[in-house]
Amino acid sequence: MVRKSPAELIAVLLILLFIYTASSKLLDIDAFRKQMLNQPLPETLRQNLVWLVPVSEITTSIFLIFKPLRLYGFSLAFLLMLAFTLYVSLILANTFAYIPCSCGGILNTLSWEAHLIFNIVFTLLALAGVIIERKRRLMMT
Repeated sequence: MVRKSPAELIAVLLILLFIYTASSKLLDIDAFRKQMLNQPLPETLRQNLVWLVPVSEITTSIFLIFKPLRLYGFSLAFLLMLAFTLYVSLILANTFAYIPCSCGGILNTLSWEAHLIFNIVFTLLALAGVIIERKRRLMMT
């Protein structure tokens, strides 16, 4: 049996997450567009996020697949998960006048509190990936 390194296992988890979420958005792009346009954000940003979010998730996954690009993938994953986590935190803090949702697939079934915990776990996994990958690169030099 081939043993995987912690960085490879974290990369696989993040790839699965981002490919799943991107594909659920793209497979029902009309519903995702309506949800994004309902966000309490500036109009221009909402329009751009319709494509920017799933493309960013796919790009991050591609970077995580290829070892020379993995540090960039972990860094992008960390930034994406941090942004999603901050957004859920703002919702839980009642920052917005209403609670919009643009979560796709099975993530729709989570409460906001569970969603926050899920996001924190994946944010920390991505951060661990950054740290592990940076250490690996330093050891190679």
